[in-house]
Amino acid sequence: MIKTKKKAVRKTISHSVISYKLDEIKDLVHKNSKDIEELKKQVAMGKGGIKAIFVLGSLVALILTLLKMFTLWR
Repeated sequence: MIKTKKKAVRKTISHSVISYKLDEIKDLVHKNSKDIEELKKQVAMGKGGIKAIFVLGSLVALILTLLKMFTLWR
């Protein structure tokens, strides 16, 4: 039975590499934050559009109902 020795692999990362990686992560987080703000604005616009369509539809339904009521009373 042959025994094999496991060699410990030493990984050294310099401070400049870590700093570079952190800068990249910071840039990505900043970009993602901007994208999230844009999405929030788009969702708010969509909600406003749905409310406007609902109000217009309600007004049309009200007008049609009033017209039908007045034509039935005559």
